[in-house]
Amino acid sequence: MLHTHVSVLFFAGPRVYKVKKPVDLGFLDFREPAARRRACAEEVRLNEALAPGVYLGVAPIGRDERGELRIGGPGEPVEVAVEMVRLPVDRMLDRLLADDDVGDEAIDELARLLAGFHAAAGTGPGVDEHGSPEAVAANVRENFAQTRGHVAAPGEAAPGGARTVSPALHAYLEAEAERLLAEDDALLRRRVAEGRVRDGHGDLHAGNVCLAPRGTLVYDRIEFAARFRCGDVACDLAFLTMDLDERGHHELSARLVRRYVEASGDAELVGLLPFYEQYRAIVRAKVLGLAASDLAVPGEARERSRLDAVGYWLLAAGYALPPALVLTCGLPASGKSTVARELARALRAPLLASDARRKQLAGLTPTARTGDAWEEGIYSVDASDRVYTSLLGDAGRSLDAGRSVVVDATFAAEARRAPFLELADERGVPLLLVEAVVPVDEAHRRLAARRLDRSAVSDADVVVYERLRDAYEPPGEVPAEERVALESVGPPVELAARAIDVLVGRARASG
Repeated sequence: MLHTHVSVLFFAGPRVYKVKKPVDLGFLDFREPAARRRACAEEVRLNEALAPGVYLGVAPIGRDERGELRIGGPGEPVEVAVEMVRLPVDRMLDRLLADDDVGDEAIDELARLLAGFHAAAGTGPGVDEHGSPEAVAANVRENFAQTRGHVAAPGEAAPGGARTVSPALHAYLEAEAERLLAEDDALLRRRVAEGRVRDGHGDLHAGNVCLAPRGTLVYDRIEFAARFRCGDVACDLAFLTMDLDERGHHELSARLVRRYVEASGDAELVGLLPFYEQYRAIVRAKVLGLAASDLAVPGEARERSRLDAVGYWLLAAGYALPPALVLTCGLPASGKSTVARELARALRAPLLASDARRKQLAGLTPTARTGDAWEEGIYSVDASDRVYTSLLGDAGRSLDAGRSVVVDATFAAEARRAPFLELADERGVPLLLVEAVVPVDEAHRRLAARRLDRSAVSDADVVVYERLRDAYEPPGEVPAEERVALESVGPPVELAARAIDVLVGRARASG
């Protein structure tokens, strides 16, 4: 059994039965049985286009002679369910992405499938109005209104249940959305006139794509509100490109866009994607926030949904924030690398890590062990100079390409940090230095555990930690508004959220 904010899914051998919950979530109202029956029938009809043969029909649920609920039971149905063919879980796109098992050919096929679907999808009266600037603005504003109950500062309770976003980030994204709505008004109107608004999918993320042996299938098309399904094709595609970004597959996201443009001829779509990707990330955060607030969902699942929602808010920030240079610094086992990964994911930024770069420059695999002591071999001063120089060069190239970049290194001395501070100043981009700190006993515990972890890249042990601790120079030369200290205990995504709030503050201050 699987709960979503809208449905409960029951898995029975080769079949799946989806029952709509009797809920009113504002954007849908399934409290009445008739509404649930209509939604089930509409779901079957709509999903035939991209998932032929998967949706088998609407199945009645009745009570048998013992009073137990049963699919197709005798008597008057007490409920209905969508009956579906159970698809192979190991071929779901989200699962394959997690295993890094998605090739370029699969992305190319998916791009062609979506371009063809959009070209054949309905347009004109009944559809076009959902892509108008007024309709887009209404959906965007509704998202912010419906997520206000999830807004709270760290450590505070949210008024509507689960806390997923800070007041600063929520306000910043809302202001950015309003700015873009005003700037893009004429473009959105032209897109409607040119037939770029279509009756699309509406919920196009990797969890709804199956690379089945008989061909790619896309299912779970939105049935409960045409306004969430119909819109600019850029809005439909943006859900999937955003989802690929969230999973760290930025190259696949970029390839999907290129191949879709080739298949559709819609080059103008590229300029609209960041606006719609931000919108889609917030939609995802809203849905997860609702699941995190649903007391019918088990507590562990609610917390997982809450943290996932936090991550989507950060991704939305990544689409809105200007390019920045982010440095994570701190002693070994401080948690800086974990926070760096979260920040790189949110900002869709290259992650330049000194531990991996050191091994690469020495011609070693990332997990190779040399036995070199501190300031010897690959850890000599000269070798460290080469590492930091290499990281600096790559950081500059990323910024020149208009991309944020995250550099993860100890940065134990002011002299190591100075060239990167100068780089940010030269390129005119915001700098954020994230200093990860952790109590000494916790650092020792982590270092002891690392010794047994064959996948660890860092070679630092307790001896190295103590020597670095004695020599460490706190980053006092970095202005207070450009740095944040994080005690790296707790969910990494929440630590990253505190760092993103600093970038948001910089962006708001610069106007």
